[in-house]
Amino acid sequence: MDRKHEFLAKLEQIQEQAQLTLEELPLRLAKDRLRLIIGLARYLQTELQLGAEEISAGAGNAARPRAAPPA
Repeated sequence: MDRKHEFLAKLEQIQEQAQLTLEELPLRLAKDRLRLIIGLARYLQTELQLGAEEISAGAGNAARPRAAPPA
């Protein structure tokens, strides 16, 4: 498993465990914190997926040299 897939799998585990805890704990504070954890994990997962797509899309442009900055 490559690093990206391992990272995504760990984020999915975070979401699953937080969701299970959210379903089992009645305390309001715990629920608020777990919702935050779930949201953060989903955000990171989306960012990683979007970043990987941008890197893949930009790979074709990487071979083309950039113009030198103005002096």
